[in-house]
Amino acid sequence: MRKIILITYTFPYSNKEQFLETEIQYWQKKENIQLVIMPTVKNSNQREIPKNIFIDNLLSNTFKSISIKILFMFKSLFSSLFYKELRTQVLKNPKAIIRSLYSHAKYLCFKKELEKFLKKHRNENIIFYTYWYTEITYALQSLKSKYHFKLITRVHGTDLYEERKPHQYMPFRKQFLYKIDKIFTISYKANKYLVDTYGFNKKLIKTSRLGVNDSKIITSQNSSNRYHIVSCSNLIKLKQIDKLINALTNLSHSINKNIQIHWTHIGSGILDAQMKQYAKIRLSNLSNVSYTFLGELSNKDVYKFYFNNKVDVFINVSSSEGVPVTIMEAMSCSIPIIAPNIGGIQEMVINEFNGILLNSQPNVNDISNALGRIDLFKSDIYRSNAYKIYKEKYNAQVNYLEFIEYISKL
Repeated sequence: MRKIILITYTFPYSNKEQFLETEIQYWQKKENIQLVIMPTVKNSNQREIPKNIFIDNLLSNTFKSISIKILFMFKSLFSSLFYKELRTQVLKNPKAIIRSLYSHAKYLCFKKELEKFLKKHRNENIIFYTYWYTEITYALQSLKSKYHFKLITRVHGTDLYEERKPHQYMPFRKQFLYKIDKIFTISYKANKYLVDTYGFNKKLIKTSRLGVNDSKIITSQNSSNRYHIVSCSNLIKLKQIDKLINALTNLSHSINKNIQIHWTHIGSGILDAQMKQYAKIRLSNLSNVSYTFLGELSNKDVYKFYFNNKVDVFINVSSSEGVPVTIMEAMSCSIPIIAPNIGGIQEMVINEFNGILLNSQPNVNDISNALGRIDLFKSDIYRSNAYKIYKEKYNAQVNYLEFIEYISKL
């Protein structure tokens, strides 16, 4: 039997990495495969997983204590790899030195723990699958020649784009271009970025999109005098919900006063109280605008909301994204999209086909102008096109079965 070691950040603990909740449903059906999930962070909030999928907490909270961090940062000072990184990358970006030292310490710590595991399982037929391209992947790359296992990784957004990182620096990425069997991206744009920015061989890279299951929900549009706008995100700075609130203010003044606008936001976060207060200040006195903050909903409850409500358009105004699951969920329910041209969104939103593709840094007027295209979002053609894009690109059953089959043959 082939063993797949899936290394995650927190899954199945906490509510992060929600795509994996769908993906493992397809792993459990694969014969002659044993999937073992190895999270790096563990807490008391464990999600339910299939009975034939196992958890190994070897790496859980390994790099957590202050003493461990100090120890491995000290050991990094004697590493030739660390000094090579200083010479080739940090010298031209000296503010990144602490990040470089910290990253190398994580790499050494995880390498030590993984080597212990490999010594115990030397004769097993193992494929390591890191869900994120991080120091854990680097550690496995450095151990690959010695222990002769297969290694693949996914790469998303935060682990891909160096401009999203402090000091626009992705530690050690250019030191680990080899000793990996496959890098799976979630968009074609990411393939080009890996080659152009870091110098990866394009033969190592394959696009394997994520996906959501087809809920078979067809969310209807409202009548002409009602306009329901939905957003779904964490309430944090980069999601720019304040921009959306300002755009709704503009929209209320520019459209027919007989149209009642209702905005629903799903999600919460550190700016929860601040955004609610800002919405109250900006929107409460507008006679043709109402709004609701629903807070955080489970995946199941998001679909329940789309089943029970009429929604005209889904909007994302984030400054940084990979390939948002929230957009996939909305399109799977035949809801048109407004979103900026960042990350892999240009492959999700085809301008004036299944929604409006904004520029990469839309201002408030850009957003309000897009929201003003009400007739487009109520069009049956655009709504069926939203579902069409979902079905062609983000159908979980197709995407995950192809991905699993490919890995199984490595």
